[in-house]
Amino acid sequence: MRYRTPALVFLALSVILFICALLMGFRAFGGHEASLEAPAPEASPEVFQQEAADTTAVPESTSEPTPEPTAVPTATPEPTATPWPGPATPQQSVKAGKEYFADAAFLGNSVLSGLWYYDYGDVLPDGSDHWFWDDGLTILGAVPYADQMSGGQYGKIYVGFGNNEMAYDKTALRQAYGLLLDKLQADHPNAIIYLVSATPVSLWKSSNSSSYTRELVQSYNSMLKDICVERQVWYQDAYSVLCNEEGYLPSDVTNDGTHFTPAHYELWFDYMQTHYIPDGTEVPLTTDVPAEGGGT
Repeated sequence: MRYRTPALVFLALSVILFICALLMGFRAFGGHEASLEAPAPEASPEVFQQEAADTTAVPESTSEPTPEPTAVPTATPEPTATPWPGPATPQQSVKAGKEYFADAAFLGNSVLSGLWYYDYGDVLPDGSDHWFWDDGLTILGAVPYADQMSGGQYGKIYVGFGNNEMAYDKTALRQAYGLLLDKLQADHPNAIIYLVSATPVSLWKSSNSSSYTRELVQSYNSMLKDICVERQVWYQDAYSVLCNEEGYLPSDVTNDGTHFTPAHYELWFDYMQTHYIPDGTEVPLTTDVPAEGGGT
């Protein structure tokens, strides 16, 4: 009994030691697993920024902003030219006197020269340096007379033709007026130029001559108006002043159907004194009607 007891004690101690060894082994094994699951090191700030950048939502693309329209500058309009008031010579409220006609020249035929013969009021200038005319003279022969005027200082020039050439070819007549006006406007650039209408013929004359008819006079004067517009010169409508309601020269004021009495010239004088361009008017006048140059 005494011999058996130590053996039992030894056995009990061995069991206890074995159990302790088992417990120590399990604890060591659990610590190894814990070391395998060690916490990850803290992330650096750069990593957080990168993660933030990766997780930031990408905004949807926005459409291009609509550009504001560029203001188009408004073009400054060109100044409008003042329309020429011609070709009819305007009527004035004050009669022109002797001083107005003092620098005037007269170029034409015998009908125009009657203004000189019958100027009983002594309003028009006298002398050969103001009057350039001849019996039977036509526009076709006018340039040599204009040559005689080239040395004069004229502020107004009255050109009166038509009675002797109203039946001539219109193309030739227009060319002759173009040559004459070229000459006058070159020699007297500041002069006011009047184209005087052909004066009327009587009913008897119109009925008995194919070269002197009312219709020819009216056609000639229509041509003169056109030339006045083209060249910016003035039309003197003596025809309307001197004819009757039918467009003829009254038979009681003429002996040959074309020339007329001093009393009838008074109507023409009055027209000239009330229809004129005042001194100081700029020549040529501003106009929106294009001039067509010489040779018209």
